[in-house]
Amino acid sequence: MKKISFLAFFLFLFSAVSYAHGPVRGKMTATIDIEAPAEEVWEIIKNFDDMSWHPDIKVISSTGGNEKGATRVLSVPGGEITEKLKSYNDKKMSYKYKITDMTAVKTIQHSGQDEIVPVLPVDNYQGVITVKKKGNSSVVTWVATYYRAYMNNYPPEELNEEAADAAVTAVLTSGLTSLLHKFEPNTLSTAITFTMKR
Repeated sequence: MKKISFLAFFLFLFSAVSYAHGPVRGKMTATIDIEAPAEEVWEIIKNFDDMSWHPDIKVISSTGGNEKGATRVLSVPGGEITEKLKSYNDKKMSYKYKITDMTAVKTIQHSGQDEIVPVLPVDNYQGVITVKKKGNSSVVTWVATYYRAYMNNYPPEELNEEAADAAVTAVLTSGLTSLLHKFEPNTLSTAITFTMKR
């Protein structure tokens, strides 16, 4: 009986500690094959100041073109996101960016405090988009690294890992699906491969 009680207590304690942990960096990788030359796919997405290939994102303003340090302000459902270009390599068909600012969609009460819910519920977000050749086709990889938006223990559901993962998944899925359909408009299914590390 004591062994059972001890085991139950241990499981309860483990569950509580798991829920209470601080934010852990997540790395989400989305990959899709497109039946088009890599150079043609890169031509669509290569300009940092042009997100017209993504149906849910519109560039409001930008500075710096494709130079390191360039910025762009994006209009997304629910608000705006400001991003900065960290690196750009036209030869390798890849660029890296990070989010520097976001508007809030709402404010919630949690543990007696007002907590802002950003339009993308993440913190310290960085992304890398890369196109690689695969014979006469191409492989597009979009990697996002981030933390949940709530940096303390016991996050509210609007700001926990699940909320962050769902939001990032939606952005990557929508963008890569739209990109695929620009080259394969009659494709009914979208074979995006996701991997997640945390």
